[in-house]
Amino acid sequence: MTSPSRLRNTIFHALQRRFFYGWTILGVAGLGIFAGGPGQSHTFSVFVGPIGRDLGLSNAEIASAYGLATLGAALCLPTMGRLVDRYGTRRMSVVVFCLLGLACMLFGAAAGVLSLSLGFAALRFLGQGSVMLNCANLVAQWFSRRRGFALSLMVLGFGAVLALGMWLAIAIWRADHRDDD
Repeated sequence: MTSPSRLRNTIFHALQRRFFYGWTILGVAGLGIFAGGPGQSHTFSVFVGPIGRDLGLSNAEIASAYGLATLGAALCLPTMGRLVDRYGTRRMSVVVFCLLGLACMLFGAAAGVLSLSLGFAALRFLGQGSVMLNCANLVAQWFSRRRGFALSLMVLGFGAVLALGMWLAIAIWRADHRDDD
């Protein structure tokens, strides 16, 4: 009688001979980079005007909150790296994406400059830093000979977020200026 893990390994190896699973991982990592869009600068820039109006904050206050939050998030990334080394990329990716979803929901509840700063920090740490770290590690673990090529394909998810951000910026600008007509 074979154990379930032995059967799983046999099936996995048979499939791997026909299709390199790393390409699936690469697609997932590209989608991960795309899903990390809420932590990207170009995504925030679209909402500076509406955030300022809703919270009664100046562009300088928003930019200061964003800059300090980005610095704080960057200083926390070595901790995420240690967690990835300790618990693995797959586990930490699940945790990061769940926390990123929660951070996106809580960001909408920002009521002032402090809560906005904390929201920016959470989105920058999780969306920009941790997602990129986990996805790059995931791809690097699956590719050795074609690692550079694979990572460059993964980053196409970032380009897709940029394109979507531009479309969103135009839509928001049009909505804001519809009242001017």
